[in-house]
Amino acid sequence: MILCANPKVQYLAYSQEINKAVQSVFESGYYINGPQVKAFEEDFAKYIGVAHCVGVANGTDAIELALRAMEIGSGDEVLTVAHTASATVSAIERAGATPVLLDVDPVTYTLDVKSLAKALTSKTKAVVAVHLYGHPVDVEAVKSFCKQNL
Repeated sequence: MILCANPKVQYLAYSQEINKAVQSVFESGYYINGPQVKAFEEDFAKYIGVAHCVGVANGTDAIELALRAMEIGSGDEVLTVAHTASATVSAIERAGATPVLLDVDPVTYTLDVKSLAKALTSKTKAVVAVHLYGHPVDVEAVKSFCKQNL
């Protein structure tokens, strides 16, 4: 078997730091909105150079909040790939928008940028690109397309 990722090796490389952080959360009694989340939000906001950051439970929540922050909802379409976790589509639907599923690149299995133009309508408001199997989407090409067309 060829592993796409090896979480055990990744964990072992940082096990002391991870265990200390997890124990800190358990001992604090705060699993949601505790001091560790606040510290993460502040540190991450500073790291990426923004004023604020909101920690969420998972990627589905993150995508939904991002779409809602852009005021995307009922009547809007969001383009994404057909080859993705159901959570991607779920987040789009939870925001009230309609997911439009696109073909993937046959080599990387990520978003085929050429498929964007075919799917674009006047209702298209966003694109959710999904990186997969260690293959990143050509984000610059997607950004360029969106700047020109959305």
